[in-house]
Amino acid sequence: MSVYRLLVIALVLSFITIACAQAPQVDTKAEAEKIQQVVEAWQEAVAARDIDACTSFYAPDGVEMLSNSPAAEGPEAIYQWYADWIFDTTITNSFHTDFIEVAASGDLAYERGTWQFVMETEDGPIEDYGKYVIVWKKIDGEWKALIDISNSDIPLEQE
Repeated sequence: MSVYRLLVIALVLSFITIACAQAPQVDTKAEAEKIQQVVEAWQEAVAARDIDACTSFYAPDGVEMLSNSPAAEGPEAIYQWYADWIFDTTITNSFHTDFIEVAASGDLAYERGTWQFVMETEDGPIEDYGKYVIVWKKIDGEWKALIDISNSDIPLEQE
């Protein structure tokens, strides 16, 4: 066998090896749809005031960062944060996804949206609304909220 022929065979085998070693393509649209399904299940859990279900949507190292509140880091703190407000039946809360972007790697994504909060009081309703961003991480095949941050669109009152 000639040296030239050996080089061609080696080159072809190298290309085959490289092609086989490349990561499979991720269907980012399908992954975004999976995240949207998780978001809808999360909304249902909030409406049902199910703390265990609500906290199950977070990564083990998840962080909840809401307006005018300290960050809730980790499962226990997130659970306590939900427990502090979710059973208050005077409160209604809703959120709407505007956009979900999944990284080409298929293991990270972000969601951007809006939210509304209403608390009924003796003096009438107190309303707040704003926007949020959630960083999603795929863990063992499931999308989990890694960082959830929101802030109000209502300006603080000036003194």
